[in-house]
Amino acid sequence: METENGLGKYTISEKAFREIAAIACTNIKDIYPYKKDKDFVDCTFDKEGNLTVNLSLRVKKGIDLVKLCSKVQSEVGENILLMTGKDCAQVNIDIKGFETDK
Repeated sequence: METENGLGKYTISEKAFREIAAIACTNIKDIYPYKKDKDFVDCTFDKEGNLTVNLSLRVKKGIDLVKLCSKVQSEVGENILLMTGKDCAQVNIDIKGFETDK
């Protein structure tokens, strides 16, 4: 994403958006990245500049998925807005499986 203000241009890379989303996810209990590192997050911009975040997650067995997904979507969207000033058009979540207590 490239933006210009009165002082000049600045660019925020898709990698930075992925990292913000990944960090936001670490603050939420009962979710686990599907892949190692930050590969469980994908961020894309469409032609109009709208940001879409896609997350691949595993969740704790027995959790209310609707409430948890809403919380994840809110946290990711709010963190990206707070840190970049950019609204997320969508935060999509792909639940890949469940974690059980051992």
